[in-house]
Amino acid sequence: MERNPKRARKKEARDRRSEALMAAYRRRRVARIVGVAAVLVAIVSLMLYATRDDEPDSPAATNEAEQTPEEGTGAGEDDAGAGEAPCPEVEAPKSDPITDYGSAPAPEEVLEDGVDYSAVIRTSCGNIKVELLEERRATVANFVFLAREGYYDGLAWHRVERNFVIQTGDPNNINGEPPDGPGYSIPDEVEGTRDADYVYGVLAMANAGPDTGGSQFFFVVHDPEAALAGDDPQPAGLEPLYTIFGRASRGSYEVLDKIARQPIEPNNSTPRIPIYIESIDIVEK
Repeated sequence: MERNPKRARKKEARDRRSEALMAAYRRRRVARIVGVAAVLVAIVSLMLYATRDDEPDSPAATNEAEQTPEEGTGAGEDDAGAGEAPCPEVEAPKSDPITDYGSAPAPEEVLEDGVDYSAVIRTSCGNIKVELLEERRATVANFVFLAREGYYDGLAWHRVERNFVIQTGDPNNINGEPPDGPGYSIPDEVEGTRDADYVYGVLAMANAGPDTGGSQFFFVVHDPEAALAGDDPQPAGLEPLYTIFGRASRGSYEVLDKIARQPIEPNNSTPRIPIYIESIDIVEK
């Protein structure tokens, strides 16, 4: 069936933005190779990565999980591109999220009473198994709905901040540049949430203010040393403003850690080598 002109125009715009983003990644890789060659020819010790001329992401960009100083993230300019990338470079999967759904699905239309929901987020860096919290009914229903629709397939982890959060779910993979969500917002479900609840492995909705969640979500990856050692990690320092709707299994902590350690652009939380969501499987018990 032929798509309507409005949706076709939106898809063309998304395709152009995705092509521009990948072209930028390719240009940066070429620039780094040229830089290394120049170092060998000159036989001098220089920095391997030049600072980008682009402006960094605005701290007020839409759906930012938290506005925190750079020094609090553990991923500053000096170590942003250091070390070998834990996640491999892969070809970008096909992505075509629909961004004009119009309204959030009602929980009773998506979730069945008495059913336990979990998810397997399949990424280019490994699988993340998540137990969903059905008591956050509207948020879980929204996530399950979008996952089943294939909305997340092919999207990138556009924000990676070591020792803080890793974030995804932006339909054009460019944080702060519309569209930033599925075309609707869902209410926050933060009753009873405490600052201390945002610990390693917690899954929460990103937002740009009260009741503005949509499709973007993040995992807390603070205090990885304690988490990976099986100890109790310290909270990330987030205010209780973001709906917690799941938690990764301990067996998935190493994948979260690999994503969190992916080298990023200087003055930017975008991974140098993109990490993609291949698909999200919803499991019912």
